[in-house]
Amino acid sequence: MNNPVSTYRIQFHKDFTFSDFEKIIPYLIKLGVGTIYASPIFEATPGSVHGYDGVNPHKINPEIGTEEQLLSISQRLKEAGIKWLQDIVPNHMAFDPNNPWLKDVLEKGQKSVYASFFDVPWTGKIYHGKIMIPFLGNPLQEVIKNGELTIDFEEPRFVLKYYDSTYPLRLRSYITILQTGDGEPNQAIQQLLDQVKDIQRSEEPEAYKETLHEFQLQLSALTKSNTTKGYLESCLQKINEDHELIKQIADEQVYQLVNWQKTDQKINFRRFFTVNGLICLNMQDNDVFLYYHKYIKELLDKGVFQGLRIDHIDGLFDPTLYLQQLRELAGEETYIVVEKILEPGEGLPDYWPIEGNTGYDFLGIVNNAFTNKTSEKQFTEYYEDLVKDDRSIHQQLHDKKSYILHENMGGELSNLHHLFEDMNLVEDNELSNVAPEVLKEAIGEFLIQCPVYRYYGNKLPLDQTEAGDVQDILNRIKQNKPELAPAIPLLETALLHKPKEGDKAYNARALRFYQRCMQFTGPLMAKGAEDTLMYTYNRFIGHNEVGDSPDAFGDSPEEFHQKMLDRQEKWRLSMNGTSTHDTKRGEDVRARLNVLTDLPDEWFAVVKEWQELNKELKEQEAPDANDEYLIYQTLVGAYPMPTQGDDDFKNRVQEYLQKALREAKTHSNWTTPNEEYETAAKNFAVNLLQQNKPFWKRFEQFHKKVSDFGVVNSLAQVVVKFTAPGVPDVYQGTELWDFSLVDPDNRRPVDYELRQQLMNELEAQANDEHENLMSHLWENRYSAKIKLWLTHQLLNDRKENKEFFEKAEYIPLTVLGEFASNVLAYARRYQNEWYVVAVPLHLAALSKEQQQEILSIDWKDTRVALPAGAPATYQHLFSKVNRTHEQEITIKDIFKSLPLAVLKLK
Repeated sequence: MNNPVSTYRIQFHKDFTFSDFEKIIPYLIKLGVGTIYASPIFEATPGSVHGYDGVNPHKINPEIGTEEQLLSISQRLKEAGIKWLQDIVPNHMAFDPNNPWLKDVLEKGQKSVYASFFDVPWTGKIYHGKIMIPFLGNPLQEVIKNGELTIDFEEPRFVLKYYDSTYPLRLRSYITILQTGDGEPNQAIQQLLDQVKDIQRSEEPEAYKETLHEFQLQLSALTKSNTTKGYLESCLQKINEDHELIKQIADEQVYQLVNWQKTDQKINFRRFFTVNGLICLNMQDNDVFLYYHKYIKELLDKGVFQGLRIDHIDGLFDPTLYLQQLRELAGEETYIVVEKILEPGEGLPDYWPIEGNTGYDFLGIVNNAFTNKTSEKQFTEYYEDLVKDDRSIHQQLHDKKSYILHENMGGELSNLHHLFEDMNLVEDNELSNVAPEVLKEAIGEFLIQCPVYRYYGNKLPLDQTEAGDVQDILNRIKQNKPELAPAIPLLETALLHKPKEGDKAYNARALRFYQRCMQFTGPLMAKGAEDTLMYTYNRFIGHNEVGDSPDAFGDSPEEFHQKMLDRQEKWRLSMNGTSTHDTKRGEDVRARLNVLTDLPDEWFAVVKEWQELNKELKEQEAPDANDEYLIYQTLVGAYPMPTQGDDDFKNRVQEYLQKALREAKTHSNWTTPNEEYETAAKNFAVNLLQQNKPFWKRFEQFHKKVSDFGVVNSLAQVVVKFTAPGVPDVYQGTELWDFSLVDPDNRRPVDYELRQQLMNELEAQANDEHENLMSHLWENRYSAKIKLWLTHQLLNDRKENKEFFEKAEYIPLTVLGEFASNVLAYARRYQNEWYVVAVPLHLAALSKEQQQEILSIDWKDTRVALPAGAPATYQHLFSKVNRTHEQEITIKDIFKSLPLAVLKLK
């Protein structure tokens, strides 16, 4: 089995190519990386910065490199014992003229060999089944009137051209175009036109494709003649002077050009979330599955990939079927993980043939371990008083999801309503007794009330657990939305009652409706929670994170242990992530913000002081209290370490605020941005950074204090990530401090020269006394060399103990003594080997209580109790000190040089 011992995420794009990657391979080897975890590397839209907008999964992205380079890299990595985990995107492709499969469909319609690939209802009522192309800035008629849409010839075909975008014309339009020139078409053109009817009679896609291609090649050849070229130019000139003719040609295509905002209320293709530029695939079709994965399979067979990461598994019609097919295709040796966001209390389906997920859930677990839950009441009361809103988070999430559904996904909701009616799932008299709008709203509420991203039932009747969850949703609708109650029996009949009768045809229709609903509950949750609520509910932004929850506020050590025991039992090979290309804040931002929960009184006092100091900086009362509080938390959490410069923070925070305010949809949004409010908020933040103002002096003092405790939280987080059950993942560059904000900030170029320099310095100090080295690293903690050193130590230790970390059981350890609640401790055991891990919790509160610096804290009698049978001697992985114990290890001994401990017992 190709299970990774660790992963290191690389974001490939035109500014970080295979050639750039080759330069850092020696560094990655030295760092101790076990597996490269690569962003999508297949051809994407020109200039793509992430690769999730793919246009051809059968070709390496030429902006990144070539297959030859990839094979060479693969060989180098294999020689170094490094594997490759590849991110793939089966749910969607770019809705872009550069997508050859889609271009073929737009040209040939249902005669295209790719017609079944895209999730489009060819017989739908919207635009008579013509695919919407929602990229016009204005309605079609206005675009034509403004001269923005023209007919052009781009070898070997005629196209509609809208600025830089081109869309192919169907064959029938060639007749209109080629008969519009001055005079009669010459003999060669006429002979071409005479072929059109014969070509159109061809119904078989491959035959149609070949004959049309031959026709187009003949036309291209004819344009080499000056006479024909001149005639063709006269045709195009006359057409482009005739707005009605352009409209006629545009209207006769298999697609309909429309304004981009149309999709808010009407849509006839499935898209990724609410992104018009991404069109979804029918991956449940076996032919589509096999064709899409053809090149991926080749690279697996060649040994280039040892693992696959599946993007947006929840978007697929039948995720379970997909994963079963993928496992069969990839083989039992391939490591497979899915991108899956779990809600609190939710687990991965244990019947999926995968090793786990990409680690968002781990991020939430470890983040909550360092949040001081005793401060929740204070944070909640302060925030509710600040914003004058005491609605529950559950109610706020419901409201956000409802807003997204009705404002941005109204077309998807209408389609589900029509699907329910078209599937004949209830008797006509039952249907007629419920107003159509009530049924539609009930279906919408079913989506809104879904408490998780989606369910995965792929047969009816649903199993008992899932049926119970569906019934609970419907019961809540009846209770909370009595005006929708008349429609609920229809949904109960279709999804829960009638399927028990065993009518296969009926169950197939009802299942189609149910699974279709599940394809939209995920986008609704993502847009409502991740992309709205997490920008509006600012009680404590450290938990406004993918994989975490605004509702969360810390776990006890006992709760952490239980989650780790579950993880070890069910998903021991799942990834342990703490930063990704999708996180709202870097891992060290969250670690530092958690310090605030240890100092609630001090935090609220400084906020009130700052509010008073800065009230004159507001423009027209902007930013409001909620956004001002967001800015203060962002500044405290993300401003670089003391003495380390500002890392262009002024510009970065402005870019962040623009996105945050638009995502919040309170004072601004993406469609109609309120630039006056945005500018006021940006100016406010920028003015805070003026170091000659009173605010800065007070901020600097507080920032240094929380930074020091944040360092400890950050390092403890690294230790837990590498030693807890799972596969630790390092996002590119985060072996140093990660104070990034939401994308694109977290995708900035990584300074690998700096990292190599620091690594060289560590190598030069390798022979120093370990106590002296750790003292040096702590004294220079702001440089991040200490985090690099720790990551390097743990990566290499895991590499040397691969079998141990893959198979070791997880043992919660009891902490005794006066400060037992300030230590998290556990052991890992495999055969006769043990690791004991201890990290501090809520150190800022303990330091304040004792009025001591971090390394001077008196741990008194605090100790870790070891189970019977644990070896009596241990070596401290960091200090290299060897000691014996008598079933207890004192914290003051193992936290002496650095308040972290990984002990190896043999």
